[in-house]
Amino acid sequence: MGKAYANKKATTSQPEGNFYPTPKSLIWVAKDIILEEFSRDKIILEPCYGEGSISNELEKIGFSIEKHDLFKDGIDYLQLETSLEQVITNPPFNLWDEFLTKAKTHASKIMLIGRLNYLSTKGRLSEGLWDNLKSIYCFNRYVDYRTPLREDGLFNVGAMATGWFVWDMSYTGEPQIRFLDVDNYAKLGNYKENDKKC
Repeated sequence: MGKAYANKKATTSQPEGNFYPTPKSLIWVAKDIILEEFSRDKIILEPCYGEGSISNELEKIGFSIEKHDLFKDGIDYLQLETSLEQVITNPPFNLWDEFLTKAKTHASKIMLIGRLNYLSTKGRLSEGLWDNLKSIYCFNRYVDYRTPLREDGLFNVGAMATGWFVWDMSYTGEPQIRFLDVDNYAKLGNYKENDKKC
């Protein structure tokens, strides 16, 4: 699921569930991070798997995945009772805080794609959403999440700075800012609403 074009488009013109697919390349460039931070001995929950771009790539590198999606199997993560300790997902940006808050009730390791301007929101700081935030891995190109899912991982370039946010509930230090090079996949130019060819 998920991106924030909800802020730019009328509700009637948004995809159902605010769904925009995650380019597979955003998992590929984070493979070493995922292998370092997450245990292959524990199941990873992907609560909004959509077209499977995250869950399928995680399975390819040896993780067991429990995947759900409100619009695929009718399971609403925000209502789900679970004790799974690992979460990796790209949640709907219009429910990003709610997904993070939920994940922090049951998971010890969390990895979400988010917008970098979330850091400037006073409410998230006062509500403790940044507690235990270990790292932010900023993509060095703007990813346009409207890009149709492609097997080669290429994506259109947009105007929104995003990255992977990683929480470790045992971590109490300051978050580290790092960068992920996605330049090899930012090859499709600006997104055109009428150009949906993959």
